[in-house]
Amino acid sequence: MRKILFLAAAFFLLFSTFSAPAKAVVTFDDFFANDPFAFEVIYLHEQGIVSGYPDGTFRPNAPVTRAEAITMIGRALELDGTKRATPFKDVSAGHFASGYIASGAEAGIVNGFPGNYFRPNWKVTRAQTAVMLDRAFDFPDAPNAKFSDVGPNHFAYEAISRLAYQGVARGYTDNTFRPDNNVTRVHFAVFLARAIEPSFIPDKQALLETANDILADLKAKDFAAVSSYVSAQKGLTFCPYSGGCLDSGGVTFTKAQLPGFMQNSKIYQWGYQDGSGFPIKLTPAQYYNQYLMNATYNEKERYGRTEQPMTHEQIKERFPNAMIVEFYYPGTDQYDGMDWQNLNMVFEKNSSGKWILVALVNNRWTI
Repeated sequence: MRKILFLAAAFFLLFSTFSAPAKAVVTFDDFFANDPFAFEVIYLHEQGIVSGYPDGTFRPNAPVTRAEAITMIGRALELDGTKRATPFKDVSAGHFASGYIASGAEAGIVNGFPGNYFRPNWKVTRAQTAVMLDRAFDFPDAPNAKFSDVGPNHFAYEAISRLAYQGVARGYTDNTFRPDNNVTRVHFAVFLARAIEPSFIPDKQALLETANDILADLKAKDFAAVSSYVSAQKGLTFCPYSGGCLDSGGVTFTKAQLPGFMQNSKIYQWGYQDGSGFPIKLTPAQYYNQYLMNATYNEKERYGRTEQPMTHEQIKERFPNAMIVEFYYPGTDQYDGMDWQNLNMVFEKNSSGKWILVALVNNRWTI
């Protein structure tokens, strides 16, 4: 129900932006509000990742060049786009994409061709798009894709498999991926939007709603309700710091133990304080107050970009197949934001394809 209300509100806001008749999305005169991919393009435009042409068009069906592709990916990753010299003979320092091409090459997202050429104006195929996005976002291993036109020997087979499993790239109704077709601007935008904002993927939008429900349960101290999202096999791990979650750190409670979490009088060692290294020895109720929920966390309409990427990197060292929903407290002006905290809900899919909650990982700056 929350999702339906959110989409309805979004459509209302979208159409109320335009004077009658509602003609275009944002500033584009050839891409309309009833397009099935309108929200993805709007999102990327708002983020400053995609833009239109001087004549006010978006040209959704135009092909994407290599220079345009790495520019959009570079903006999404907030790479350095400052124009500068590149290692490629056909990309001068004055080229509009020189900064992102240089940064993308340094990051291993794009490669050149023999003779130190980049071919910035060459069109990008759907398969090449999958490879670039896979390198850019480092998706975890996934089951093999079963598109009829992408075999195991195809250069992009693994990348396509990972993007398809994540829901970032989809095939066609005839079970083809059409890897050699040039990717259009609208399809590239959709792939990129899904990669950086998972709420555009239906099952991950549903997972975000689940995370909001769990947040409400945590605020109510209802660990019996929280336990309903936890598997009997894995239990639920608590870590006060993401770095302390590495190497099997933290404390793991079984599904059966969770309903009595707040009444449990046992003192556990949850980890060590970041900075001082002092052991964190608390009862579950004390841990709840001092670490788990020691900040104001609000429910989310989108996943959003993490403010603390190192937190996610460390979590994924412990849980490589994790999907993370981060609730972030930005801190106060009094301490120049240095009193930030976050609560990370870590989910994995079980053998039935259902999301289960496997960890609650906090983090903060500690001197």
